[in-house]
Amino acid sequence: MAHQGITPRSSWSDVEAMLGADALEALERPLSDASSLPNACYTDEAWQKLEFERLFARNWFVAGFVQDIPDPGDALPVTTAGMPLLILRDHDGDVRVFHNVCRHRGAVLVDKPCSGLKLLTCPYHAWAYGLDGNLRTRPHFHGGGHHDVTGKDGDGPGLVPVRTEVWHHWIFINIDGKAPPLADYLAPALEKITGYDLTASRYAGTVHFDIATNWKFAMENYIEPYHVFAAHPRLHAFVPMAEREPSKIDRHVMWNRYLFKQAQAGRGEGLPHFPDLSDQTAHQGLWFILPVPFGFEVYPDHVASFHVTPIAPGRCHERIDIYLIGEAATSPDWAQQREAVLDMWHDLNSEDVGLIESLQKGRTSPAYDGGRLSPYWDEAPLHLSRMIIEGMR
Repeated sequence: MAHQGITPRSSWSDVEAMLGADALEALERPLSDASSLPNACYTDEAWQKLEFERLFARNWFVAGFVQDIPDPGDALPVTTAGMPLLILRDHDGDVRVFHNVCRHRGAVLVDKPCSGLKLLTCPYHAWAYGLDGNLRTRPHFHGGGHHDVTGKDGDGPGLVPVRTEVWHHWIFINIDGKAPPLADYLAPALEKITGYDLTASRYAGTVHFDIATNWKFAMENYIEPYHVFAAHPRLHAFVPMAEREPSKIDRHVMWNRYLFKQAQAGRGEGLPHFPDLSDQTAHQGLWFILPVPFGFEVYPDHVASFHVTPIAPGRCHERIDIYLIGEAATSPDWAQQREAVLDMWHDLNSEDVGLIESLQKGRTSPAYDGGRLSPYWDEAPLHLSRMIIEGMR
């Protein structure tokens, strides 16, 4: 899809000046002696602005979900990476993403979810655009009663598109238009899920969390199993610490798997499984995290996607979307089991909220110097920190 890149305005020297040489050096030490990102990376508005310009703009990340725009003419405004975007489904049913600003004076075009749209009309001066982004009309543009009507596609300044690709249920975008192909970006995960037919999964529900913490704390918490025994009694009983392994690294993707002996409600019990699973995959949880905040977890009976939207340095929104197999996603016959999966994810993540909010509070203390990491459990969180810094280069 056509796109127009947005060029980051900051330089690497801005990053170095904000962090300091000592913090950068501490990130590169061996794991047993390394430290995590310094406090400013979690508390400073200027740092978050740099993240949006240099990290988010240059990578693929999820801007939305196909289930939120199911029909042609559906449109959803989102604020992501600090900018207003518009996700829509055009008349042909294709997903498009545009910068959500009129080309006249920059007014936001759409400020709430809409359906049945034929045109996108600016509320300020009524410039109208097709769902393909092309300019259609400019009323009174040449004086009262003298309207400007474009005669063919592409005449006049259309909406600025964003490079967009859809993978299963998730709408990925690349702001600067220069990232490698999405398939390459997803490859470390795709290579490990060949036994699962994700096309069998259907949307079943979402749980939401508004959390007073930095987006990176939500990600770090997801990828380290060290806290399971202390924070998640039900999850620890499901797979105890002695049977868990530290999270693994494959290029830019962090991932893990664990095997469970006995399924339970919300985790592999009472719902249809993916077709043709092996005995191992029928008793396996497998998850993947991408460095710009998105991840997904695959169980025998469902997929859960994990999406974090930064709102402010000390605030983020987390949503977990659940996808079940075939009719189990919507049929009344599966309502109780479906609710068990949603309840499990809600309860599990509710146990984390207060903990990661306490991390945010702790990072306001000058006594915290980046911490001391576990040489067994913390390689993946350190890898995430290093990738963030490398992405900022």
